[in-house]
Amino acid sequence: MRIYGAGSLEDIRKCSELGVKGILTNPQGFEQYFENKHTLAEITQMILDSTHLPVYIQIHGRDSKTLVDRGRILHKISDRVGFKIIADEKGFKAISVLQREGIDCIATTLFTPAQAAVAASIGAFGICPFVSRAEAAGIDALSMLETVKIGYEKLENPPEIIAVSLKTVEDVELAFSSGADAVGLRYPLLQKMMHHPLSEKAEKLFSRNWAKVKGEDVSYINADNVKGVAE
Repeated sequence: MRIYGAGSLEDIRKCSELGVKGILTNPQGFEQYFENKHTLAEITQMILDSTHLPVYIQIHGRDSKTLVDRGRILHKISDRVGFKIIADEKGFKAISVLQREGIDCIATTLFTPAQAAVAASIGAFGICPFVSRAEAAGIDALSMLETVKIGYEKLENPPEIIAVSLKTVEDVELAFSSGADAVGLRYPLLQKMMHHPLSEKAEKLFSRNWAKVKGEDVSYINADNVKGVAE
C-alpha cells in the first residue's frame, strides 16, 4: 500500500514530507498550477526543486518518435525524471524504447486488462488505471483492478499498479482492496486520509489522562463534551 503525491509545488512538498514514493503529474495540473507561464522543461525543474523523490512527467506527441525524443531531452535534466504516457499504440511503443534505455515510464489513462497486459509485455515501470473516470463511463473499475492484479501476480517483474482518478477516501480504500499496489492523489485527499472521527475522539479522551501527568499541558484540546474512555 504505497502512495504517490501530486498537486501544486506546495502540495508536492507536503506529500514529500509524508514519505510518498514519488510525484505524478498531468497536463491539468500544469495548466492549473503554472498558468501558462512556464515551459514543460521549466515546470519539470521547479518540481524537482520541490522534492527529492522520483518525478513522473506526463508527455505527449503525435507519434512514438516524438514521445521518445521528448522523453530523452527531459530526462537529461535529472535521472529522477520518468514519464507518464497515454496507453495507446504510439504510447506503448515509446514506453518500450524508453524503458530499454533505463527510463521508467507509466502507462496512464488505462482502462482495461488488455492494456495492462501490453504494459507488462513491454516492461513498463507502472500503470495508472483511472478509477472514477472508468466508473463514470460504465466500466467496473474495481473488477478490472482485481483482474489485472491476478494476472500480474503470475509475472516475475510486473508493472506497479498505481490507481488514480480517486475522489474520496472510500475510493482509495476500495482501490487497495481491489489489488492496487499504490494510489496517486493530490495532497487534499491525502490530508483526508489522515483523519478519522474515532482517532480525534481518542485524542480528546486521552487528554484527560495526560492532564493528570505532572507537567503535561493539554489546554489545546477541548474534551468537555466527550464521553467514555480511549481504550
